[in-house]
Amino acid sequence: MKQTLRRELTNIIFLVLIVAAAVVIYLLSRAENGTSAIDASPTPASETVSKQMSEDTESVDASAPSSDPEESSTTRGVPESVFKTHLLSSELYTATPVRNKPTTYTLIWNESEKTEVLLTYELRNGDLSSLEITFQLPEVFQGKPKSDIEKRLSEASESLASANDEVIPALLLDLLPASDAKDKLQQTSIRFWTEEAQRLKKVGDKFEDTLDGYHFIAYRKQGNVLQELVCILYLT
Repeated sequence: MKQTLRRELTNIIFLVLIVAAAVVIYLLSRAENGTSAIDASPTPASETVSKQMSEDTESVDASAPSSDPEESSTTRGVPESVFKTHLLSSELYTATPVRNKPTTYTLIWNESEKTEVLLTYELRNGDLSSLEITFQLPEVFQGKPKSDIEKRLSEASESLASANDEVIPALLLDLLPASDAKDKLQQTSIRFWTEEAQRLKKVGDKFEDTLDGYHFIAYRKQGNVLQELVCILYLT
């Protein structure tokens, strides 16, 4: 009897230990599965969107061209369309394009006397890179005219000389700033260039100056009929 009870008690204890071990194994298994689920959980939506926006921004920054004028343009000149609008809308002169020369204009200063000035410009990537202005200079007569022809020629030269005193400074002060996209040309500098250009007295005389990246040249040459004063502004 005692042996039977002892054997049953042993069996009960053995079953209790088996059940306890099973419970412990089950609980440990659930704990491990929970940890794995947390580690493998997807990235929150807000974090994913933020990361995507950051990558898109970097991509745009790397591919978008620079909007800085200093980097995107190789000249200080304005676009051709802007300069042509200035020429054709000016009240100082009448600008007429020269046939078969799309970047050359004749500027008529005085409608009654037809004082003509030749303007030519060059382009780089659609922007002005240089500007050339040619003024006709009066012929110098020595002594008194000896005939009616000489008298008329002398009067025409005096009229042209008087007109140039007004035309040369006025056109340089109008056209040089109009060609400058940086708005850094000072009127005092242009007046100084003008005065030096008007001091040139004979063919071959030349004046040259640079200022803040602008290069100005003026020289006298012999034209087809009269001597000419050529003024050039380089904008590169």
